[in-house]
Amino acid sequence: MRMLSKWVALAGVLGVGTEAAAEGWHGYASLGAGITLDHMSDFHTKGPALHGYLGVESPPGLSVGLLAEVSETWGQQFPVSGDPSRLERAQLDYKAVGIEARLRFFRDKRINPWVGARLSKSWSSTFIPDNAGNLFREKIDTTGMAFRVGVDGWINQYWGLSVATAFQFCDVKFTEESIRECADPLHSVIAGPVLRF
Repeated sequence: MRMLSKWVALAGVLGVGTEAAAEGWHGYASLGAGITLDHMSDFHTKGPALHGYLGVESPPGLSVGLLAEVSETWGQQFPVSGDPSRLERAQLDYKAVGIEARLRFFRDKRINPWVGARLSKSWSSTFIPDNAGNLFREKIDTTGMAFRVGVDGWINQYWGLSVATAFQFCDVKFTEESIRECADPLHSVIAGPVLRF
């Protein structure tokens, strides 16, 4: 009987057998790591990414918060124009700070899917070839946006695991014949712990 009472107490701490309810106003904090993938350009870069989010959620499930994201990617190799035997890798790197709005569904369940959109200030660094094949580095300040889809799974009322994927537009730009254009969308996959308070 004593052992059973201990298991019941442990289940209560972990939230086993209870709903992961999220009624009313809540704060959310998450920190995730993952990968950024460049599927859509000729550079095919990929590399690690870190993402942090801190937000406030209203009773209907709409939240707004601050985010920070960092990614460094490397891709296809190109010969250096002055020394064709030497190869350099293309790079598309960025840092972003901004705001993100999320709409969460099934807040009273253990699994909460959500959709989000962000607007951020981005500081980018590119290392790519121009039309003549010469590699050049450029640092760029710009405004970026992303659309995100994710799901949070809750261990108990406060702690869970968040997995999300996003397509990020114009976080990295490049110059081609003096015309500034957006880079192709960068795809990221991020996973990590989430805290609800």
